[in-house]
Amino acid sequence: MIINRNLERNLLELQQNIDLMIKNNSLTDLQIESFLMNFERTRYSILAEIKLYNQNVEYEYQKIKTIDDEYKAELNNGILKIYVPEVLPSYKSLKNQKTHTHKRILLNVVECTKKFNNLFENEIFIYIKIFDKILGWDVDNKYIKPIADALVLSKVVDDDNATKMSYCVKGEFSRTPHTEIYVCDSEKIIPNLEKNCFKKYQIFEDF
Repeated sequence: MIINRNLERNLLELQQNIDLMIKNNSLTDLQIESFLMNFERTRYSILAEIKLYNQNVEYEYQKIKTIDDEYKAELNNGILKIYVPEVLPSYKSLKNQKTHTHKRILLNVVECTKKFNNLFENEIFIYIKIFDKILGWDVDNKYIKPIADALVLSKVVDDDNATKMSYCVKGEFSRTPHTEIYVCDSEKIIPNLEKNCFKKYQIFEDF
């Protein structure tokens, strides 16, 4: 592989940032947070340069494998399953702006689901399972918006407003952090959910 100047610059920047962290024995939370944000930005740039490189090589064996290659989508019995080889970003990491993780996940999900455009005409239900290797983490801290946005951009569904989309999120422990997304017609889920969970206990009648 011939390393171009942009990739070389990103690799050197990453090495310098890591060296600074290793040499510093008393890091503040702000310094750690700044490093992680810079790390993610550099990782995003490196993966973008590798993707560009892969598009220009002549033979398949010359391509460099990256985490982006692990994004998958498949349709089975009317259910669209999407595999994301990463954990969704947290609200804390956003800091009033979209993170590079957010953008990468969004673009990769768009890429792997675009062949399923116009799959759903009616309201969809999205079941998101987030696997992280941290015990006792808060599932409500995860930012799921890139999934909904990606499904609209790839035209799997034409909108993500309240009449077109609903979802639920479940968190689990795994030594291999990743995210699984299941998309189906909401008529397969919502009526049974309301019947078996809510009306059974007369929650609606109480109001």
